[in-house]
Amino acid sequence: MLNTSKIDLKRVFIAFLVLAVVVPFLTFADHNKKIFVDDNTGKTQDGSSKHPYKTISQALKKANKNTEILVSSGLYKENLVVPKGVEIYGHDRDETIIEAKSDDDSAVYLNGGSKLDKLTIKGGKNGVKVADGGRVKILNCIIKNNNRDGVIIYDGKLDDNNKVTISGTKIKDNGRNGIYAQKRNLVIVENDINNNGSDGVSFESGAKAWIGGTNFRDNSGSGLKVRLDGAQIFTKNNTFINNSREGVEVDAYGAAGRVDINWAKFENNGNYGIARIQRAAFSGNIWKGLTEEGTTFFKTEKGNVSAILNLFN
Repeated sequence: MLNTSKIDLKRVFIAFLVLAVVVPFLTFADHNKKIFVDDNTGKTQDGSSKHPYKTISQALKKANKNTEILVSSGLYKENLVVPKGVEIYGHDRDETIIEAKSDDDSAVYLNGGSKLDKLTIKGGKNGVKVADGGRVKILNCIIKNNNRDGVIIYDGKLDDNNKVTISGTKIKDNGRNGIYAQKRNLVIVENDINNNGSDGVSFESGAKAWIGGTNFRDNSGSGLKVRLDGAQIFTKNNTFINNSREGVEVDAYGAAGRVDINWAKFENNGNYGIARIQRAAFSGNIWKGLTEEGTTFFKTEKGNVSAILNLFN
Protein backbone atom coordinates (compact mmCIF):
# COMPACT_ATOMS: atom_id res chain seq x y z
CA MET A 1 0.00 0.00 0.00
CA LEU A 2 2.84 2.35 0.91
CA ASN A 3 4.67 1.56 -2.34
CA THR A 4 1.55 2.28 -4.38
CA SER A 5 1.19 5.66 -2.69
CA LYS A 6 4.83 6.49 -3.47
CA ILE A 7 4.31 5.56 -7.13
CA ASP A 8 1.17 7.74 -7.34
CA LEU A 9 2.98 10.67 -5.76
CA LYS A 10 5.82 10.24 -8.23
CA ARG A 11 3.35 10.30 -11.14
CA VAL A 12 1.70 13.45 -9.81
CA PHE A 13 5.09 15.12 -9.42
CA ILE A 14 6.11 14.22 -12.99
CA ALA A 15 2.77 15.49 -14.34
CA PHE A 16 3.26 18.75 -12.44
CA LEU A 17 6.72 19.21 -13.96
CA VAL A 18 5.37 18.56 -17.46
CA LEU A 19 2.63 21.14 -17.00
CA ALA A 20 5.10 23.64 -15.57
CA VAL A 21 7.16 23.39 -18.76
CA VAL A 22 4.46 22.92 -21.42
CA VAL A 23 1.84 25.48 -20.34
CA PRO A 24 4.19 28.52 -20.39
CA PHE A 25 5.51 27.30 -23.73
CA LEU A 26 2.02 27.10 -25.23
CA THR A 27 1.12 30.51 -23.80
CA PHE A 28 4.24 32.00 -25.35
CA ALA A 29 3.57 30.27 -28.67
CA ASP A 30 0.12 31.90 -28.89
CA HIS A 31 1.46 35.35 -28.05
CA ASN A 32 1.51 37.71 -31.02
CA LYS A 33 4.83 38.62 -32.55
CA LYS A 34 5.28 42.37 -33.05
CA ILE A 35 7.27 44.05 -35.83
CA PHE A 36 7.73 47.83 -35.97
CA VAL A 37 7.94 50.07 -39.06
CA ASP A 38 8.90 53.74 -39.34
CA ASP A 39 9.84 55.46 -42.60
CA ASN A 40 12.06 57.82 -40.57
CA THR A 41 14.20 55.05 -39.09
CA GLY A 42 17.99 54.96 -38.93
CA LYS A 43 20.50 52.68 -40.66
CA THR A 44 20.15 49.88 -38.14
CA GLN A 45 16.92 48.03 -38.84
CA ASP A 46 15.80 44.82 -37.18
CA GLY A 47 12.05 45.40 -36.75
CA SER A 48 12.28 46.16 -33.04
CA SER A 49 10.70 49.24 -31.46
CA LYS A 50 14.17 50.84 -31.17
CA HIS A 51 15.30 49.88 -34.70
CA PRO A 52 12.18 49.57 -36.86
CA TYR A 53 12.16 48.62 -40.53
CA LYS A 54 11.78 51.43 -43.03
CA THR A 55 9.11 49.74 -45.16
CA ILE A 56 6.07 47.57 -44.51
CA SER A 57 7.33 45.17 -47.19
CA GLN A 58 10.43 44.44 -45.08
CA ALA A 59 8.22 43.62 -42.12
CA LEU A 60 5.98 41.35 -44.20
CA LYS A 61 9.00 39.26 -45.21
CA LYS A 62 9.59 38.49 -41.52
CA ALA A 63 5.90 38.05 -40.65
CA ASN A 64 3.98 34.85 -40.16
CA LYS A 65 0.66 33.89 -38.59
CA ASN A 66 -0.15 35.88 -35.42
CA THR A 67 2.20 38.75 -36.36
CA GLU A 68 1.23 42.34 -35.63
CA ILE A 69 2.94 45.02 -37.73
CA LEU A 70 2.88 48.43 -36.02
CA VAL A 71 3.41 51.29 -38.48
CA SER A 72 4.35 54.85 -37.48
CA SER A 73 2.94 57.90 -39.23
CA GLY A 74 4.46 58.46 -42.66
CA LEU A 75 4.04 57.85 -46.39
CA TYR A 76 4.75 54.29 -47.55
CA LYS A 77 4.87 53.92 -51.33
CA GLU A 78 4.36 50.17 -51.67
CA ASN A 79 2.09 47.48 -53.07
CA LEU A 80 1.52 44.97 -50.30
CA VAL A 81 0.53 41.30 -50.15
CA VAL A 82 -0.49 40.53 -46.56
CA PRO A 83 -0.03 36.85 -45.57
CA LYS A 84 -2.60 34.82 -43.67
CA GLY A 85 -3.00 35.83 -40.05
CA VAL A 86 -0.99 39.06 -40.26
CA GLU A 87 -2.44 42.29 -38.87
CA ILE A 88 -1.26 45.80 -39.80
CA TYR A 89 -1.94 48.71 -37.43
CA GLY A 90 -1.29 52.34 -38.33
CA HIS A 91 -0.54 55.01 -35.74
CA ASP A 92 -3.16 57.41 -37.13
CA ARG A 93 -5.34 56.79 -40.18
CA ASP A 94 -4.91 60.34 -41.46
CA GLU A 95 -1.13 60.21 -41.13
CA THR A 96 -0.20 56.57 -41.80
CA ILE A 97 -0.55 56.36 -45.57
CA ILE A 98 -0.04 53.43 -47.94
CA GLU A 99 0.15 54.73 -51.50
CA ALA A 100 0.50 52.14 -54.26
CA LYS A 101 3.89 52.27 -55.92
CA SER A 102 2.31 50.80 -59.06
CA ASP A 103 -1.25 51.60 -60.07
CA ASP A 104 -1.32 48.45 -62.22
CA ASP A 105 -2.09 46.43 -59.09
CA SER A 106 -4.08 46.81 -55.89
CA ALA A 107 -2.44 48.82 -53.16
CA VAL A 108 -3.07 46.03 -50.62
CA TYR A 109 -3.96 42.35 -51.15
CA LEU A 110 -5.38 40.64 -48.05
CA ASN A 111 -5.27 36.90 -47.44
CA GLY A 112 -7.53 35.17 -44.93
CA GLY A 113 -7.10 36.00 -41.26
CA SER A 114 -5.50 39.36 -41.99
CA LYS A 115 -6.51 42.79 -40.71
CA LEU A 116 -5.98 46.48 -41.47
CA ASP A 117 -6.56 49.17 -38.84
CA LYS A 118 -6.05 52.97 -38.87
CA LEU A 119 -4.50 53.33 -42.32
CA THR A 120 -5.08 55.43 -45.43
CA ILE A 121 -4.87 53.33 -48.60
CA LYS A 122 -4.80 55.03 -51.98
CA GLY A 123 -3.45 55.18 -55.51
CA GLY A 124 -3.84 51.56 -56.62
CA LYS A 125 -5.73 49.84 -59.40
CA ASN A 126 -7.97 48.88 -56.47
CA GLY A 127 -7.48 49.99 -52.91
CA VAL A 128 -7.85 46.66 -51.10
CA LYS A 129 -8.34 43.29 -52.77
CA VAL A 130 -9.66 40.51 -50.53
CA ALA A 131 -8.81 36.86 -51.25
CA ASP A 132 -11.38 34.12 -51.64
CA GLY A 133 -11.18 32.58 -48.18
CA GLY A 134 -10.76 33.29 -44.48
CA ARG A 135 -11.88 36.07 -42.15
CA VAL A 136 -10.72 39.57 -43.02
CA LYS A 137 -11.18 42.85 -41.14
CA ILE A 138 -10.80 46.41 -42.42
CA LEU A 139 -11.31 48.81 -39.50
CA ASN A 140 -11.03 52.59 -39.04
CA CYS A 141 -9.35 53.15 -42.40
CA ILE A 142 -9.60 55.65 -45.27
CA ILE A 143 -9.67 54.07 -48.74
CA LYS A 144 -9.63 56.70 -51.46
CA ASN A 145 -8.44 57.79 -54.90
CA ASN A 146 -7.98 54.32 -56.36
CA ASN A 147 -8.49 53.84 -60.09
CA ARG A 148 -11.19 51.18 -59.84
CA ASP A 149 -12.85 49.81 -56.70
CA GLY A 150 -12.03 50.96 -53.20
CA VAL A 151 -12.47 47.39 -51.93
CA ILE A 152 -12.95 44.33 -54.17
CA ILE A 153 -13.94 41.03 -52.53
CA TYR A 154 -13.74 37.62 -54.18
CA ASP A 155 -16.17 34.69 -53.89
CA GLY A 156 -15.94 32.70 -50.67
CA LYS A 157 -17.94 30.42 -48.43
CA LEU A 158 -20.79 32.08 -46.55
CA ASP A 159 -19.93 30.82 -43.06
CA ASP A 160 -18.49 32.99 -40.29
CA ASN A 161 -15.00 31.62 -40.88
CA ASN A 162 -14.94 33.50 -44.19
CA LYS A 163 -16.62 36.73 -43.08
CA VAL A 164 -15.34 40.10 -44.31
CA THR A 165 -15.92 42.96 -41.85
CA ILE A 166 -15.59 46.60 -42.87
CA SER A 167 -16.23 49.04 -40.03
CA GLY A 168 -15.57 52.67 -39.15
CA THR A 169 -14.07 53.30 -42.59
CA LYS A 170 -14.32 56.12 -45.14
CA ILE A 171 -14.41 54.84 -48.73
CA LYS A 172 -14.46 57.75 -51.13
CA ASP A 173 -13.35 59.19 -54.47
CA ASN A 174 -12.59 55.84 -56.08
CA GLY A 175 -12.97 55.45 -59.84
CA ARG A 176 -15.65 52.77 -59.76
CA ASN A 177 -17.42 51.23 -56.76
CA GLY A 178 -16.68 51.97 -53.15
CA ILE A 179 -17.09 48.24 -52.40
CA TYR A 180 -17.61 45.51 -54.99
CA ALA A 181 -18.33 42.03 -53.63
CA GLN A 182 -18.95 38.68 -55.22
CA LYS A 183 -20.77 35.94 -53.26
CA ARG A 184 -19.43 36.37 -49.72
CA ASN A 185 -20.44 36.84 -46.08
CA LEU A 186 -20.04 40.52 -45.19
CA VAL A 187 -20.57 42.90 -42.29
CA ILE A 188 -20.53 46.59 -43.28
CA VAL A 189 -21.20 48.91 -40.32
CA GLU A 190 -20.62 52.55 -39.38
CA ASN A 191 -18.92 53.57 -42.63
CA ASP A 192 -19.05 56.59 -44.94
CA ILE A 193 -19.16 55.54 -48.61
CA ASN A 194 -19.14 58.70 -50.65
CA ASN A 195 -18.40 60.21 -54.05
CA ASN A 196 -17.33 57.05 -55.85
CA GLY A 197 -17.41 56.90 -59.65
CA SER A 198 -20.06 54.17 -59.86
CA ASP A 199 -22.06 52.58 -57.02
CA GLY A 200 -21.32 53.04 -53.35
CA VAL A 201 -21.63 49.27 -52.75
CA SER A 202 -22.34 46.65 -55.42
CA PHE A 203 -23.14 43.00 -54.59
CA GLU A 204 -23.28 40.11 -57.03
CA SER A 205 -25.89 37.35 -56.64
CA GLY A 206 -25.79 35.15 -53.55
CA ALA A 207 -24.15 37.67 -51.23
CA LYS A 208 -24.94 37.50 -47.51
CA ALA A 209 -24.59 40.81 -45.71
CA TRP A 210 -25.49 42.88 -42.68
CA ILE A 211 -25.29 46.64 -43.36
CA GLY A 212 -25.90 49.11 -40.55
CA GLY A 213 -25.28 52.73 -39.63
CA THR A 214 -23.62 53.50 -42.98
CA ASN A 215 -23.90 56.67 -45.09
CA PHE A 216 -24.15 56.32 -48.89
CA ARG A 217 -23.77 59.80 -50.33
CA ASP A 218 -22.91 61.49 -53.64
CA ASN A 219 -22.03 58.31 -55.54
CA SER A 220 -22.26 58.55 -59.33
CA GLY A 221 -24.34 55.37 -59.59
CA SER A 222 -26.65 54.04 -56.89
CA GLY A 223 -25.89 54.15 -53.20
CA LEU A 224 -26.39 50.39 -52.85
CA LYS A 225 -26.84 47.97 -55.76
CA VAL A 226 -27.74 44.32 -55.10
CA ARG A 227 -28.98 41.26 -56.94
CA LEU A 228 -32.03 39.70 -55.36
CA ASP A 229 -31.09 36.25 -56.68
CA GLY A 230 -29.87 34.15 -53.75
CA ALA A 231 -29.23 37.25 -51.63
CA GLN A 232 -29.49 37.44 -47.84
CA ILE A 233 -29.15 41.19 -47.28
CA PHE A 234 -30.30 42.78 -44.02
CA THR A 235 -29.96 46.53 -43.49
CA LYS A 236 -30.84 48.97 -40.73
CA ASN A 237 -30.29 52.67 -39.97
CA ASN A 238 -28.51 53.60 -43.21
CA THR A 239 -28.79 56.88 -45.16
CA PHE A 240 -28.88 57.26 -48.94
CA ILE A 241 -28.42 60.88 -49.99
CA ASN A 242 -27.62 62.64 -53.28
CA ASN A 243 -26.71 59.51 -55.22
CA SER A 244 -26.96 60.16 -58.96
CA ARG A 245 -29.17 57.15 -59.73
CA GLU A 246 -31.07 55.25 -57.05
CA GLY A 247 -30.72 55.19 -53.31
CA VAL A 248 -31.00 51.38 -53.51
CA GLU A 249 -31.19 49.42 -56.78
CA VAL A 250 -32.37 45.80 -56.63
CA ASP A 251 -31.86 43.75 -59.80
CA ALA A 252 -33.67 40.42 -60.19
CA TYR A 253 -33.01 37.64 -62.70
CA GLY A 254 -35.61 35.15 -61.42
CA ALA A 255 -34.13 33.36 -58.39
CA ALA A 256 -35.53 33.83 -54.89
CA GLY A 257 -33.67 35.95 -52.37
CA ARG A 258 -34.15 38.40 -49.53
CA VAL A 259 -33.33 42.09 -49.24
CA ASP A 260 -34.64 43.95 -46.16
CA ILE A 261 -34.43 47.75 -46.04
CA ASN A 262 -35.22 48.81 -42.47
CA TRP A 263 -35.28 52.28 -40.90
CA ALA A 264 -33.40 53.92 -43.75
CA LYS A 265 -33.40 57.54 -44.83
CA PHE A 266 -33.59 58.40 -48.53
CA GLU A 267 -33.09 61.97 -49.68
CA ASN A 268 -32.56 63.68 -53.03
CA ASN A 269 -31.45 60.65 -55.05
CA GLY A 270 -31.50 61.09 -58.81
CA ASN A 271 -34.20 58.55 -59.68
CA TYR A 272 -36.02 56.46 -57.08
CA GLY A 273 -35.44 55.90 -53.42
CA ILE A 274 -35.68 52.14 -54.07
CA ALA A 275 -35.77 50.83 -57.65
CA ARG A 276 -36.99 47.31 -58.53
CA ILE A 277 -35.48 46.22 -61.85
CA GLN A 278 -36.56 42.97 -63.49
CA ARG A 279 -33.80 41.65 -65.77
CA ALA A 280 -35.63 38.54 -67.09
CA ALA A 281 -39.16 37.19 -67.51
CA PHE A 282 -40.46 35.51 -64.33
CA SER A 283 -43.32 35.52 -61.83
CA GLY A 284 -43.86 38.72 -59.92
CA ASN A 285 -44.00 36.72 -56.67
CA ILE A 286 -40.21 36.91 -56.54
CA TRP A 287 -40.49 40.52 -55.39
CA LYS A 288 -41.89 39.39 -52.04
CA GLY A 289 -38.23 38.93 -51.15
CA LEU A 290 -37.77 42.72 -51.07
CA THR A 291 -39.20 44.48 -48.02
CA GLU A 292 -38.91 47.96 -46.56
CA GLU A 293 -40.00 49.11 -43.12
CA GLY A 294 -39.74 52.34 -41.17
CA THR A 295 -38.04 54.20 -44.01
CA THR A 296 -38.38 57.91 -44.76
CA PHE A 297 -38.21 59.52 -48.19
CA PHE A 298 -37.50 63.17 -49.05
CA LYS A 299 -37.24 64.80 -52.46
CA THR A 300 -37.02 61.60 -54.53
CA GLU A 301 -36.94 62.62 -58.18
CA LYS A 302 -39.16 59.85 -59.60
CA GLY A 303 -40.77 58.35 -56.50
CA ASN A 304 -40.14 56.47 -53.29
CA VAL A 305 -40.35 52.85 -54.48
CA SER A 306 -40.57 52.16 -58.19
CA ALA A 307 -43.07 50.01 -60.00
CA ILE A 308 -41.47 46.87 -61.47
CA LEU A 309 -39.11 48.19 -64.17
CA ASN A 310 -38.81 45.58 -66.93
CA LEU A 311 -35.41 46.04 -68.57
CA PHE A 312 -34.99 42.63 -70.24
CA ASN A 313 -36.57 43.43 -73.62
